[in-house]
Amino acid sequence: MTTVAPRDPAELQIADLWREIIGIPEVGVHDDFFEVGGHSLLAISVVVGIRRLFGVDVTAGQLLEANTIAKLAEIVRSGNPEAPSPLARLRHGDPELAPVYGLPPVSGTTLVYVRLMQALPRNRPFWALQSVGLQPGEQPLTTVEDVAADFITRARKVHPAGKPWHLVGYSMGGVYAYEIAKQLHAAGEPVGLVGLLDTRPTADTGGDEDYALNALLRRGLKLDLDLDEVRAMAPDARAELLLTEAVAAGTVPADFDRDRLLRMVDMYRYNLDALVGYDPAGYPGTVTLYRVTDHAMEPVLLPRDLDWTRRAGELVVHDVPGHHFSMIEPGQVETIAALIDAATTTTTEEEQ
Repeated sequence: MTTVAPRDPAELQIADLWREIIGIPEVGVHDDFFEVGGHSLLAISVVVGIRRLFGVDVTAGQLLEANTIAKLAEIVRSGNPEAPSPLARLRHGDPELAPVYGLPPVSGTTLVYVRLMQALPRNRPFWALQSVGLQPGEQPLTTVEDVAADFITRARKVHPAGKPWHLVGYSMGGVYAYEIAKQLHAAGEPVGLVGLLDTRPTADTGGDEDYALNALLRRGLKLDLDLDEVRAMAPDARAELLLTEAVAAGTVPADFDRDRLLRMVDMYRYNLDALVGYDPAGYPGTVTLYRVTDHAMEPVLLPRDLDWTRRAGELVVHDVPGHHFSMIEPGQVETIAALIDAATTTTTEEEQ
């Protein structure tokens, strides 16, 4: 394919932004961000950069769908007048194939599914849901049941009629996949793969009121800070500290802003509160658990089925390489993608 150079000021500025952030000498307006070296952390830098250059608030989800300079420039020119949907199309694929839907982990972001999407065959349509509440002015959903019902309402508008619903959830996202499957089954819809990527069915806070803050520090931002000192700080001072430390640790880009970080903190609390208040039960279909073989991230060794056997009509467990964080990274995620491809291909053939 011939590389198409930027054609107007918006495309020129976005191209310069990509070259600076990704570290590449040239880029065409139709090049895919994630195929020229972009990844989830760099995507956040692009989002922040577009806001700085144009005053337009592009979401991470929009970047996944509008993944070329030409598409991003269209959003910039329009001024982004409408609030973007939290359901983002990561890949169009073959419209005759049933899509795969990625459900949000505790962070609420869709970016965790980029590597999985890339490892799947290019003809497989892929959508990902961002938690409602990550964008300014959004009212968050506070129960697992409400998140599932809201997703179904949004996804019905794009889901091909008669095709099975393939649902995949990393970490807490697997609980959302389970509840969505339960509601779809109750409505008489064909449910295909219900894939849980190292998902535990419940959360044990241990009586810690700052469980969400601890999870954000350790899992989201990967910071080794004294929790007691952090919890004792005023909210503004705490946000500044977390932002400074996260930038230094490389878990967020240098131009990540304070408001976005505060919404991330809130999203951890909303999602974890929803998980604590939910007890998955009642789904009679098959649930597939992708269980890591490296248990280094587990404070105690957890059972292989993570307590899902009694919560599903049938449980299939696949052992996959890596630990809880690395399982979705290159070198590990390919195993999961191959298993998902096999499961969704078999289901699609059976439906035909």
